[in-house]
Amino acid sequence: MIETEIEIAAPPSLVRGLLLDFEKYPNWQTSGLVRLLEPEDSSRTLDTLQPGDKIKCDIDGMKFTAEIKENSDPLFQWQGPPVMGLISGLHSFSFEASESGGTLFKQSELFSGPISFLMGPSLLGRKMLGQYRKFNEELKIHAEREVASSS
Repeated sequence: MIETEIEIAAPPSLVRGLLLDFEKYPNWQTSGLVRLLEPEDSSRTLDTLQPGDKIKCDIDGMKFTAEIKENSDPLFQWQGPPVMGLISGLHSFSFEASESGGTLFKQSELFSGPISFLMGPSLLGRKMLGQYRKFNEELKIHAEREVASSS
């Protein structure tokens, strides 16, 4: 499992809203980790997807269609398809209110399949861990700028 978290000085609803506003990613995301997140049904938006709905993804150049598992205020989660029957990932973004009034933002990937053990943070998952941390930091900067500009 790959797990990251970061404290963001912005309310969970704002952080979640920014995460789900994919069209504006070019304004703040420089890492290029998330290149596409869009509902398979073009009449829908990310925030209206329900469990079972499909989402088209391009994560670090890996293109796939995933299934939404949960889309609630505290959690946005999808299940990626099996890759050659060897591995699949359950990707989660969680938004928890922190004691400071901000958000504890968590991003994780739970792998399953015969080669899932290779995706630990000390093996093949090391690159992914760094990418998730960079994405989280960019989201933090963006969210905190939004809060500062609305003050």
